[in-house]
Amino acid sequence: MTQRQTLTTLRDLLAEEETRAAQRFGAANQALTEAKTKAQTLMQFRDEYHEKYRQALERGDPFALLQNLQQFLARLDQAIHLQAEAVAHATQEVDEARAAWQAAMGKRKAFDLLLARQEAAQKAQEEKAAQKLLDEWASQRALRVPNEGGPEQ
Repeated sequence: MTQRQTLTTLRDLLAEEETRAAQRFGAANQALTEAKTKAQTLMQFRDEYHEKYRQALERGDPFALLQNLQQFLARLDQAIHLQAEAVAHATQEVDEARAAWQAAMGKRKAFDLLLARQEAAQKAQEEKAAQKLLDEWASQRALRVPNEGGPEQ
């Protein structure tokens, strides 16, 4: 395998790694969005039940109903707390996935640059070799062609 083929293979592998990292980043973003949505829904649900509890207090509803509402609100508060932790974890996952994606993209770009430099060097070498052949051909032709305008023999 030539150096160019090796570099191309490595670049392709890095491009695949970059694609996987981008997909992980996208999935982490989606998970974060879902976690935030769930947290918001829980908070809205808590607000609604808190309002029901307040209204039950104003109406003077039975103690058992008020106690049930209080317990339910306490469980909602626990769920909100757990969901806030899930949002924090998902945020951390997004940050890590973003960093991994950016690192993979940087590696792939570096290999693209290395490959482009190698291609440019190879092209310059080929052009130099072609010019050398042309120069040799021209000098050999000049030696073979009789002087034009000189005396004929």
